[in-house]
Amino acid sequence: MTSSTQAKPPLSDEQLIAACRAGDKEAWQALVQRYSRLVYTIPLRYGLTPAEVEDVYQTVWMNLLQNLGQLRQPERLSAWLVTTARRQCWEQRRHASYTRVATVPPDEIPADSWVEAMTAEEIVARYQQHETLRQAVSRLGELCRKLLQLLYYAVARPTYSQIAAELNLAIGSIGPTRARCLEKLRQLMVE
Repeated sequence: MTSSTQAKPPLSDEQLIAACRAGDKEAWQALVQRYSRLVYTIPLRYGLTPAEVEDVYQTVWMNLLQNLGQLRQPERLSAWLVTTARRQCWEQRRHASYTRVATVPPDEIPADSWVEAMTAEEIVARYQQHETLRQAVSRLGELCRKLLQLLYYAVARPTYSQIAAELNLAIGSIGPTRARCLEKLRQLMVE
């Protein structure tokens, strides 16, 4: 394989920010694509409505665009995005009319989202773990991907009989197939 056919390594956050500051639209798109899921996840974890989630998402990116020139630590961009998203969630909660809170006794109000108890760095680390896992699962073969999705991601947990029928497998082969798939997944995660 020649060097001309090798994929270029992705740019660092610092490089992308420098390119954005220079007006490179592709760099901005790459930056948004890199952290889009992270920014979107924060308001979802706060339990905001879909419209509020969209507002927070757009506001975070607008804030970044407006503050790109003043960003002092570009290497900590992910933490900056998390902190900004959390602050926007707090603002949404403060300005929203949560009538439920007024009618529910304080001891019956559910605890706040786990994102409030974590630092920005912890949220970024968790997000990166989930993103690494998601990418590794997407690289598995179709049978493994479907099996792991049915076993671990399905909202309504299917029975082994349902899984066997869905994947055209013998019930007795689901366990060994799962073990092989998890080993493949582990190898992909190590890579």
